[in-house]
Amino acid sequence: HQPIETIPSLRLIPDLTVIRPADGNETAGAYKYAVERSKNDSRPTFLAFSRQALPNLPNSSIENTLKGAYAVIECEDPDIILIGTGSEVSVCLDAAKELESAGTKVRVVSMPSTEIFREQPASYKDALLPKSAKK
Repeated sequence: HQPIETIPSLRLIPDLTVIRPADGNETAGAYKYAVERSKNDSRPTFLAFSRQALPNLPNSSIENTLKGAYAVIECEDPDIILIGTGSEVSVCLDAAKELESAGTKVRVVSMPSTEIFREQPASYKDALLPKSAKK
């Protein structure tokens, strides 16, 4: 079994926040979230790291990581949205280049934590993942 297969089962544990960072900036944001959550709420956070060397992503930051998801590559009125976590975000970026060369408008979203993203205001979630785009 691959270690990534355990993440969906970890997301089922009540009050556990799972964060899978895609680069160094997201790792710093994940660590900040975990320390603050432990200090303020006495609740656990699971950080799932990649063993691969990963490049820093466009638009990645501690602040964006604390939103749970954000646009790595922005696109007005996208035809399709590619959502990735961890090392798969780089794969999404490569796929977006291929799709864009074929004329498809693509937004790439890094979603290090579905739990944190679910806590965001509906306006942010709807703006990032509009219902009109394929995901």
